[in-house]
Amino acid sequence: MPKSPEQKIMELEVQVKLLEKQKAFLEQQAFVADKKAIIFDMMIDMAEKEYKIDIRKNSLPEQSTNLKNNKNKQ
Repeated sequence: MPKSPEQKIMELEVQVKLLEKQKAFLEQQAFVADKKAIIFDMMIDMAEKEYKIDIRKNSLPEQSTNLKNNKNKQ
């Protein structure tokens, strides 16, 4: 039995509401993930200063490939 235009509209409205809720949830998750990344970055900065060590890798990608090429040549 085919659905009436009113039924289709109601179904689409329900679907839109569901998608809006999903979008809001995902936006909240993205916000929390961003905050976690900021806090993690701050923790690394603090640890580097406190223990006077480099935690982050400071070499550039092209430097690491150059090192590999030099090792292969030797």
